[in-house]
Amino acid sequence: MFQLFIANLALLTAFMFLSSRLLRNQERKPFLPVKLRLVIGGVHGLFGILLMFFSVRVDGTTILDFRQISIIAAAHFGGIYASAVTGLIIATGRIGMFGVNPSSLTAATTATLLGFISGIIAMRITNYWKKWLLSIAASIGVITTSLFFLLGWQSWKVNLYFIAIILSGGLFVAYLIRYLSDANRLVYQLEESEAKYRRSFTLQEAIFRSATGVAIIFIDPAGITKVFNPGAERMFGIPVDEAIGRRVPGTIVDPEAFALRKQELQRQLGRPVEDLEVFVAGLSEGKGHEQEWTFVRRGGERMYVHLMLSEVREREDRLLGYLAIIVDRTESKRAEETMMQANRMLEQLSRRDGLTGAANRRAFDEFLDAAWATAAMYSQSLSVIMLDIDCFKAYNDTYGHQGGDACLKQVAGVLQRVVGSMDGLAARYGGEEFVVILTACGRVQAAGVAESIRREVEALRIRHIGSSVSEYVTVSVGSASAIPYAGLSPLELVGMADKALYRAKQEGRNRSESYQPGS
Repeated sequence: MFQLFIANLALLTAFMFLSSRLLRNQERKPFLPVKLRLVIGGVHGLFGILLMFFSVRVDGTTILDFRQISIIAAAHFGGIYASAVTGLIIATGRIGMFGVNPSSLTAATTATLLGFISGIIAMRITNYWKKWLLSIAASIGVITTSLFFLLGWQSWKVNLYFIAIILSGGLFVAYLIRYLSDANRLVYQLEESEAKYRRSFTLQEAIFRSATGVAIIFIDPAGITKVFNPGAERMFGIPVDEAIGRRVPGTIVDPEAFALRKQELQRQLGRPVEDLEVFVAGLSEGKGHEQEWTFVRRGGERMYVHLMLSEVREREDRLLGYLAIIVDRTESKRAEETMMQANRMLEQLSRRDGLTGAANRRAFDEFLDAAWATAAMYSQSLSVIMLDIDCFKAYNDTYGHQGGDACLKQVAGVLQRVVGSMDGLAARYGGEEFVVILTACGRVQAAGVAESIRREVEALRIRHIGSSVSEYVTVSVGSASAIPYAGLSPLELVGMADKALYRAKQEGRNRSESYQPGS
């Protein structure tokens, strides 16, 4: 008996490991195709039949094994479609193996019934452990009842065996699947991180190689060149093989200009300085330094360059070296136009949230100060709306960071649509929190906009099985309005909206609240 029990458990462990591996890419999907669910049910049903070949025989007609666990696992992986198919296949196999008799018919009936019950539990219950415990309890209830129906009071001993087997096996498989799912998730995250790193590295390499009009040079703290891009080769006429491992700065700088700067620096510091110090003396920790220099190409041709120099440090703050970006300013007009365009792009990027495309915190602060000044000048009402995605941590835990990013983008899109026709700004305040500024807008109108935002987000119908509020993604919204007066600051208005948001959360979430003085 013990050997057959161990064989059952070994088969069960191997099968669950294989199922988890084969379905690891499907676990991240909220919905599986019906065809795949049926395949899952069929495979688990055939495995349940296999387990019956290693059953522990209690008497001439009664056998015990882990086939019920196969039904519960099918419900976990594929829902009611899978578990129902598994139950029906096991029921057919039980009759086919042992013939038509009261024991087989009872076992077939319980397998079919458990298939539907486990599927309903898997469909209704989202909490992992609660789902498994309820399914195990249902299995115990169904089987013990059927054994009592079949054997009467003589079934108590068989029921004890069965309860021990199904409880130990069920909890073991529940822990095993959870462990394998966590392992699969970690592997997926690692693969995603590696892919992201490779994409980032490829992009950086492409930028580095394609920047033929800009010289990029990296030197170590001793001044030895470690990186010399094609733009530097083209600009200075020095092959990369000659540049790497040498003190290139000393070979590309105009000797007269360098001597003058070195003398000036020594005069300012009152001590001798090394050649490299002439370049890096203006650097401060965490800040770059820009200089105009006269450099020379191989052959002696002089050129005027704009040198942007910055330190490169590790997280532990250890200095790795210096990164120099050099732009040829000989054709000053062309170079100035390029720099102006780059500055405009950087300025736009610095005011936009990189993920959602909404305004960022910096843009929000600047807009709020300007809007406050205008409202004070014309005695107009200014409104601030703050909102927070309900149970967003649970959403991230359930659908992963990619799913969370997609959710944030959709919510930001709602804000931009609602606020787009009004005079105002929608910004990402931080994490899953957003904020809206509306100029020339009173309390009633702001409350209406806040409610519109809440309804629009709910209307997206983004599935959120981990939410304690709704099956879809919802937001809590707070609004506040005021006409600027002496003693009231813009940040206090933001604080009022935040208090209203907090009250919306306290009142049950998925609602909008307007700030009331004294609340």
